[in-house]
Amino acid sequence: MRRTASVLAALVLLSGCGAPTSTVTIGEQTFTVEVARTPDAQRAGLSDRDDVPAGTGMLFPFDEPGPREVWMARTRVPLDIAWILDSQLVAVETLPPCELDVVTDCPTYASPGDVDTLLEVPAGALGKVEVGETVQVLTQ
Repeated sequence: MRRTASVLAALVLLSGCGAPTSTVTIGEQTFTVEVARTPDAQRAGLSDRDDVPAGTGMLFPFDEPGPREVWMARTRVPLDIAWILDSQLVAVETLPPCELDVVTDCPTYASPGDVDTLLEVPAGALGKVEVGETVQVLTQ
């Protein structure tokens, strides 16, 4: 019941933000996510937020596979990052927050190889998924 309430609250918040949303499923974990399609949206990511509710996050689709880097500048909460290639989970990392404003003052984190999608969700949310699992994205 508590998870359902969190997801419903997140849907209400996301419905008013104007960002496109998708549903992402990895194993038994399902997330309602904002989709960061533009370079500006991808740079902003989940920074400047005081909370990322359970069952939510942000999806970063890229036009072509390639090595990627992320940073946590102005990010107040720890996040799990899923590195994805061809709808397969390549790796998961838990990244600590970095509340500094300047990107170069915070560490960057590199993908373990080429990826075509990145998923950011609350830290710990991907604790039970396994590398190699299929990642399903349902665009709404």
